[in-house]
Amino acid sequence: MYLMKLIIKVGKAKSRELITLTINSLTVIIFYYLFFENSEIIYPLMLSAFIIIIYFIFEVIKYKVFQEKLKDSQVSPNYRNVSLSSSEEEILGVISEIHKEYLNKIDTLKQEINEREQLFSQWIHNMKTSITVIDLACNQNDLVNRSNKYIEDIKEENNTLKKNLEECLNVLRLDDFSRDYITISCNLRDIINSVVNSKKRDFIYKGVFPIVNIDEGINIYTDRKWCIYMLEQIISNAIKYSESKSSNKIEILAVENNEEIELLIMDEGIGITKEDLPRVFDPFFTGNNGRKERSSTGIGLYMVKIISKKLGHGISLNSKEGSGTEFKIIFRKNSDVY
Repeated sequence: MYLMKLIIKVGKAKSRELITLTINSLTVIIFYYLFFENSEIIYPLMLSAFIIIIYFIFEVIKYKVFQEKLKDSQVSPNYRNVSLSSSEEEILGVISEIHKEYLNKIDTLKQEINEREQLFSQWIHNMKTSITVIDLACNQNDLVNRSNKYIEDIKEENNTLKKNLEECLNVLRLDDFSRDYITISCNLRDIINSVVNSKKRDFIYKGVFPIVNIDEGINIYTDRKWCIYMLEQIISNAIKYSESKSSNKIEILAVENNEEIELLIMDEGIGITKEDLPRVFDPFFTGNNGRKERSSTGIGLYMVKIISKKLGHGISLNSKEGSGTEFKIIFRKNSDVY
């Protein structure tokens, strides 16, 4: 298949030369036939065909060698080869200059982006300081005076602002993700219990009961901090979109296979519409359900998708409007894939 493609490429590139050689050969054969009696036409025909075939084979080999040189030149802008012809040297020289120019542009852009991200990160940390001061002031007011509706509203908005700023910081950290995670063997039940306990107030407020069915001996390879972050996003969504009924529950269970652990997080919430399902992991997509929730940003599940990919975990979801949602995360039992 590769040889056929190569022959076709050379045939197209050298079509003029081949046509010229063919016409020249035919002219010689016709001249030989017309001006010489009892002339043998087979010999000049075979000779001409042989010359054309040899020329074509030579061009195919030459083109293949040039392709290999082109591939080598992609590795480094300073590529040099002593066996270059003048035309090849000129072509590869232009490629080298373009390569260098784009590398310089990329380095400049990276530096500008890093400086901008550092600036945004510093601004966010400064705003978090203000949030902490507001929170302390609200708590101090609760100690001195009885809490009132306005202070509670300020607290709620302050918590929302804090959550959004944390999401901004996590987005900024994605580029440096490779320096900010360590995959180790972690106990899955401990991780889930940690996340469920951190969301205890949300479960109580929404009136939803968590059911954890995970064997204590199941271990997974992951980064504990980022895995907890992923699960917090998924479980927060499960709580947020559950209906406030005492009979509603969120079930979390693990299924152990040969080389994998499947973690299932199933809620009995409002579900996701069919048209929204393909886009739930897109950045800033909130969907029909998210538009009803003022706190929805469309960042949480996008971050979950990116982090799971970087950690080597598989993730998928199934949902039906009015029937709840099932998240599936696939972990590895060993570290061979990392």
